[in-house]
Amino acid sequence: MNSIKIITFLLLNFGFLFSYSQPVNVPWPDIVDSSDLVDTRSKPIEYQVKQIFRFPETGISADNMFPGARLNDMFMINDSTIQVQILPENHPVNMSPWYAFRMWSETDQSIYLKLSYKHGRHRYYPKLSSDSEHWAPVDSSDYFSEPGDTSALFRIHLKHDTIRISAQENIASDECKRWVDKMARKQFISRHTIGYSTLEKPLYGLSISESDGKNLLVILGRQHPPELTGYKEMIAFVESISENTRLARKFRKKFETIVVPMMNPDGVDNGHWRHNAGGIDLNRDWRHFHQPETFAFRKYILEKIKKQNARVCFGIDFHSTQEDIFYYSEKNINPDKEIITLKWINSINKRFPDNSFNPEPTGITSQVSKNWFLNEIKAESITYEVGDNTPRDIINKRGKEAAKQLMKIMLKDI
Repeated sequence: MNSIKIITFLLLNFGFLFSYSQPVNVPWPDIVDSSDLVDTRSKPIEYQVKQIFRFPETGISADNMFPGARLNDMFMINDSTIQVQILPENHPVNMSPWYAFRMWSETDQSIYLKLSYKHGRHRYYPKLSSDSEHWAPVDSSDYFSEPGDTSALFRIHLKHDTIRISAQENIASDECKRWVDKMARKQFISRHTIGYSTLEKPLYGLSISESDGKNLLVILGRQHPPELTGYKEMIAFVESISENTRLARKFRKKFETIVVPMMNPDGVDNGHWRHNAGGIDLNRDWRHFHQPETFAFRKYILEKIKKQNARVCFGIDFHSTQEDIFYYSEKNINPDKEIITLKWINSINKRFPDNSFNPEPTGITSQVSKNWFLNEIKAESITYEVGDNTPRDIINKRGKEAAKQLMKIMLKDI
């Protein structure tokens, strides 16, 4: 192995040697539950081999050679079934097994796919796309697994044209960058690079404001790569704040909205289940800030607060899980006033009774972003969780309405 290869190997597999190993001194309550204390110093990850899989006896081919792909191995079980092997970036890891790959065939034919996971169990119902923009779930008549199965078996119909198979819609960092650039064309929106990821990808931030920047609404998303429904609702939410409506204009004259839409571009582009390229769940790194992504975000926000003599009035971290839920801190920042979260969630649920959020108070010592907002900068914040299977039209409508309701509440209360 020559010296260049050795250096490349070390950079890819031992990046943890260069992590932010000196912990940041953030005020934090005493931790009673030891599970709240997580070591977020970098750990090695396993990179998937980018390749084309060919099955000459069937004329079928597949690949993982695109951003956001996850496909570790593929082999024939019998003449009608292909097993798809999916591995996490490292282990232990949250049970969010992401998969995404392309397939095509020399002739029109149907084939069964069996998704098999190492260190995981099936979570995401497979979705198909022929153009990377329009996605549809596998037809129920072609899906043969039962709820609770650790693997998944389904049938797809192949043609010469390429079809994408993915756990959720595949939105990589390049598409997020295009959205950021589109938003920044508005006169009152500016784009910033707040820092860089472990693999030196830029972390883009948007500032949406027509104000003096004294009052801040802070939004972040995509800490966890597979969580597309939360990302989609965040997009709708931010676009609502940016509309040319009386309410949005009034809000922008009072509040500056800071948005970092993709906190984990390395994990997204490498098809990770949960972690960044440092092998860490970023939403457990908000106490010591060992990872460059969280470190950069904190530095950017604290510098903005100092420079503008500003305060963060509310923070939102968009995620996805099995249901629609708001996690909020059980501790009230201002005991003399009702917290924003409860008023906000009630206003959303009145308008979406069939797709309502469950409010769930949590402790304040786990190392998540919500608790950093509370413990260091004394701001109310929530983890905004969108269900994996929440209808996409509801996500878009509810995201826009949620922004309207929050703008009304913040204009009145703050």
